[in-house]
Amino acid sequence: MGSTANGSDAKEPGAGAFVAEAGGPSPSFTAGCEPQDKKEVTTATVQPTPQRRGIAAFAAKLVRPLPPETKIDAAFVILAAVSYGVFFFSMGKAFLPGHAAWATLLLWAASQIGAGIAWQLRLPRVIGMLLAGMFMQNIPWSATSAFPKKWGVQMRAGALATIFLRCGLELDFGTMRRFKYPAMRLALLPGLAEAFYDGGIAVAIFNMPVLLAFTMGFILKAVGPGLVVPAMFQLQKTGLGRDQGIPSTVVIAASFDDIIAITGYSIFSSVAITGQSNVAWQIASGPLQIVFGIVGGLLAGIILGCTRLFSSRYKRLVGIYGSALLLMYFLEYWNLLSGGALGALFVGLVASNAWEKGFPKWGSLGKSFAFSPEIERVVAVFWNWIWEPMLFVTIGWSIDFSTLDSGIIPKSLIIICTGLCLRLFVTLLVMTGFGYTLRERIFYALAWSPKATVQAALSAAPLALIQKYKSNEPNYDEWLKWGDEILVTGIFAIIVCGTLGTMAIHFAAPRLLLPAEEGSGSDDGEEEEEDSEEEQRSEAGPEVGLCVFYASAPPLSSSINRPGPAAGASSAGCSDAPSQPPTPPASPQEAAAVADHRLLAEYLEAIRLLTAAVHDDRRTKLDLVRLSDRVLDLQQRLEAELGKREPSVRELFRTASRLAKTFIMRPASAGHHHHPMHGAAAGDASVSVSAHAGGDGMRARSRSVEIARPGRQAGGAEGPLDAGGGSSIWPAGSRPSTPEDQV
Repeated sequence: MGSTANGSDAKEPGAGAFVAEAGGPSPSFTAGCEPQDKKEVTTATVQPTPQRRGIAAFAAKLVRPLPPETKIDAAFVILAAVSYGVFFFSMGKAFLPGHAAWATLLLWAASQIGAGIAWQLRLPRVIGMLLAGMFMQNIPWSATSAFPKKWGVQMRAGALATIFLRCGLELDFGTMRRFKYPAMRLALLPGLAEAFYDGGIAVAIFNMPVLLAFTMGFILKAVGPGLVVPAMFQLQKTGLGRDQGIPSTVVIAASFDDIIAITGYSIFSSVAITGQSNVAWQIASGPLQIVFGIVGGLLAGIILGCTRLFSSRYKRLVGIYGSALLLMYFLEYWNLLSGGALGALFVGLVASNAWEKGFPKWGSLGKSFAFSPEIERVVAVFWNWIWEPMLFVTIGWSIDFSTLDSGIIPKSLIIICTGLCLRLFVTLLVMTGFGYTLRERIFYALAWSPKATVQAALSAAPLALIQKYKSNEPNYDEWLKWGDEILVTGIFAIIVCGTLGTMAIHFAAPRLLLPAEEGSGSDDGEEEEEDSEEEQRSEAGPEVGLCVFYASAPPLSSSINRPGPAAGASSAGCSDAPSQPPTPPASPQEAAAVADHRLLAEYLEAIRLLTAAVHDDRRTKLDLVRLSDRVLDLQQRLEAELGKREPSVRELFRTASRLAKTFIMRPASAGHHHHPMHGAAAGDASVSVSAHAGGDGMRARSRSVEIARPGRQAGGAEGPLDAGGGSSIWPAGSRPSTPEDQV
């Protein structure tokens, strides 16, 4: 059943997503022959030895099973040929071998091939892209020698803008408020400790200037969001660590960790490399980059919040992506690369929250939670197909082993490995005090180890600055050597930490994290202030009894503030039960967003039920088959109606938050311990919830839910919830277990 549950997430080799796949069947010793006597085959078949079974299991874990049939998409081949023909006949010799455009296409194709091989070997795709670039640079024949180095610099700048724009679109103020203390501690302390440690070791090993060594330290400290965020995606969907807020905390901390890394890099690189002739500019250039980037991002985000002006998704897409790239390239033109990255982040952060808040009111058409996910999905396509392949293949292509000092790599590995050990130890320490268990803190340390995107974007930047500003220095050759050492250390940090960190998350998550409890959901995501105040007023009432209503997951629309009860639900016995139906969507676009959200919420709820059922020994095989069929059916509907795409981080967190309100619990009148549900004939229900909060109220370690269900037959068999003929809120065979089942 585990492979069935996970099969919905392994439909394509996504950007860095980790999936636990079951190995294929053991190889048959009689494959390829057609014996005449089946009985003879049965008696003559040799059972594989334990050693061979172990080797087969290891191979299944190491290499993904090949598809039964490998088909070439004829349409893709035709479109690729048509595109090449258009470029060739319009631009001429530039797309012939030996020219820049041809070398670019060749590097992109090599990157895709390397990514496919790495994915087949269960390695991060970026490792394959990186190695493909190193291979193309160091092969005997100069296939890509015509690729201009300036193009590589500009591609890395565009990729950096895309990385931070996606981080801004994914950050959510509500989630940030809830997990701000553990996320800030995770983002600050381990990375800063590693940055200054790596810088100190680099001074001793590479004999670098102190400020240049700290520049390298802040490059190495950044966690890789391209590897960490998809992994946390998977945890959020499967429920591992969700009740403790672990995926949410890591995603928030990863974004802030990148901000700290780029800020520290900008300050130390400016002081160490540029502005040597002007001491005042040397000191002020780093902070000014931060100010310029933040101010530019704020202004662009507020302007983009005027949805009366940017009324279509295409205008919003071009506006937000164009603003991020413009800030990046404009500030990079004035040697303020780090300011451009921060500007791209604040464009996404301010614009997405302005759309959700309906700000500014004079220029907005109203609140909408649909704008951010649709933009983030398109930006993700650009990232997966253009920026990510070119970022990693060009950084790998910049390594030429024929001109590299053979002593650099061992020294780089010493810095990387010792710094990683320090990072793991500090992470384990700083996450104490929030109620996390030792296993969960170990997982935090492992999840905080992958590195990729920021190192790929910044590792070559110091060398480029040195070539620009230090060419007239008497010790220019020594500066070039230091630039090469930073570049090599950054690349091998990707290879070592990216591979080991991703594999550690993959194998440690099911062993160290607890699955989400039945009936529980994540409280992540931004909540409306009116709803929060109303919930606080509700919770302030007498805790004598609780009336439980079943409601469908509310839509992802700002016009629908409160879900209503399910069909057939009665509000008798609860004076403050929701009685008004939801406000219909105001536009076809909002209606589509509502339908998409409901389908996605139903799909995630089915996954949650199946995950809980797999860990429940009292479940029958028939129950698991029914739940698996339900998940697969919803997956097919998602692919048909929404397309084959992953929801954004923001959309996933909000959906999980809305799912948490599937059961709406409200205080009932004092003195009433029992309330009718679904009519008078439905019987009594008694619900008691006890929770122990650990560390900022982030976890509920003990819950007891006792529900006397009507219609329950003798011997523990399930009967319909509504004795009066209403439908049960749980599908057949999928009702979650309760302590009452043990009686």
